[in-house]
Amino acid sequence: MSIYYLSSDPTLYSSLLIDLLEKSSGQAIVSLNCDELINKGKIDDDILVILDIKKQTDKKYKNYIDTINRNKLKVREILFNITDENIKKNIMKYPNVVGVFYEKDNMDVISYGVKKIIEGEMWLSRKIINELIFAYREKQNAILSTSISLTTRESEILRLLASGASNIDIANSLFVSENTVKTHLYNVFKKLNVKNRLQAMMWAKGYDFEGNNR
Repeated sequence: MSIYYLSSDPTLYSSLLIDLLEKSSGQAIVSLNCDELINKGKIDDDILVILDIKKQTDKKYKNYIDTINRNKLKVREILFNITDENIKKNIMKYPNVVGVFYEKDNMDVISYGVKKIIEGEMWLSRKIINELIFAYREKQNAILSTSISLTTRESEILRLLASGASNIDIANSLFVSENTVKTHLYNVFKKLNVKNRLQAMMWAKGYDFEGNNR
């Protein structure tokens, strides 16, 4: 796993944050721009990207999305400096959010949260999840009303995913390999027409596991 702080103009805040996260996680964190991210993505398929929402303009956002889509980069995002006012808009914009930190979060919270993300967990408050479920359902009513046929194993994995379990946790619970879990998740995402774990988790909140297994 590689961790990058996406920035075209490093600041004192970004330098201090990178220093803190390196010390707490024990991993190197490199500041780079979108062009440099392309080169990293060609040799690494497990990338965490740190994004400071305060620094994200519409132009920078479009450049980032175009970069990861055009080059098919496998990235996960951690969003910093989120506020109650911009939370829905920003989280729904980014395709693979695994962690969110508020503007008011202190360094202890940030340090602990990033360590959990590195370990494979998601760092989202209950409030954030509830708001996202509501927002996502508004956009996905057509999908939610469609009958989706999942296998028994796929339903088991989706149920565990909805509880917040990581791939390793799911594999241990079902006595299968992590690669097997990834294969099932790929099939589940395809059936649900979702792009990532967060969207699948939100979709699962409205799924009838008992009535739809086969």
